[in-house]
Amino acid sequence: MRALVTGAAGFAGSHLAELLLSRGAEVFGLVVPGGSLENLEEVRGHPQRAGRLQLTEADIVHDEHLVGIVADVRPDQVYHLAAVSSVRRSVQDPGETFRVNTVGTRNLLEAIRRAEIRPRILIVSSAEAYGESAELPRPLREDDPLLPVSPYGASKAAAEAVACRYGSQHGLPIVRVRPFPHTGPRHAPQFVFPDWARQLAEAEAGRRAPQLHVGNLDVRRDLSDVRDVVAAYVLALERGEAGAVYNVCGGRVYTLREVLQVLIGLTRLKVEVVIEPERLRPQDLNVLAGSPEALHARTGWEASTPLARTLGDLLFHWRVRQGVVPPAHPPDSAGG
Repeated sequence: MRALVTGAAGFAGSHLAELLLSRGAEVFGLVVPGGSLENLEEVRGHPQRAGRLQLTEADIVHDEHLVGIVADVRPDQVYHLAAVSSVRRSVQDPGETFRVNTVGTRNLLEAIRRAEIRPRILIVSSAEAYGESAELPRPLREDDPLLPVSPYGASKAAAEAVACRYGSQHGLPIVRVRPFPHTGPRHAPQFVFPDWARQLAEAEAGRRAPQLHVGNLDVRRDLSDVRDVVAAYVLALERGEAGAVYNVCGGRVYTLREVLQVLIGLTRLKVEVVIEPERLRPQDLNVLAGSPEALHARTGWEASTPLARTLGDLLFHWRVRQGVVPPAHPPDSAGG
């Protein structure tokens, strides 16, 4: 089985590549030209799997390059994860966000159409596309309206519209997923949870005072482990209904304050929490909670990793980077 993964060197993309390789697939990863391959270091050093991973630099905004790549690879499966994935970055540069997230999606699907192949295709959208619908007094369902409040959410909603058109007009077997927040090892520090883990690891290493600088801790998020999320991607692509969309979420909602308390509890630090006004974002949704029922009914998937394990592995990742612990397997942190 040949799988094409865009954004293969990214946070979720690297975990997905590992999972597909563990299942015996040949993985053809598209990576940003000149971008870091750090997230793929472990798998590239794996003697049994490295030979089944091929990486190609490609800018999905440039469609002609994609046409040649897709025609050469002729994949059985396509996982489209490449994106500008930061709400903050999307506010700073909406144009780039739409070029990558929306035009890039169109370019990939057009390349598949022109190659005259029919692989199963997974388009990774985002729960941020729901926007104002998150104010509904219940977990979000897939048929709730998309009312995005950020350029990122809007670009993902537009990408979904493009995917629907290619499915209906060109018969491409496309499944869409809307992942809710997820974290774990390799998550970049411009996002909230790895930023906290990095600060704590630096404090443990003596490189900063035991102060944790945070934003709004009262927002609530349905939070999952990235490894559960990429497992959902594979099941959604393989078993999902073409043309359908599925929430990828655990159905468990936490305030950021609760997440912070668990993370601090994994250290021996006496931490001072400092709220910084510049970290408060007007685009933040007060709550983002979803129903995973549709995906579970179709595939049997459910999130299974305890929050303490997810945060423990995330913290271990940043401890290794700070030299607090040697690079080995993290201890079992499921018990908190």
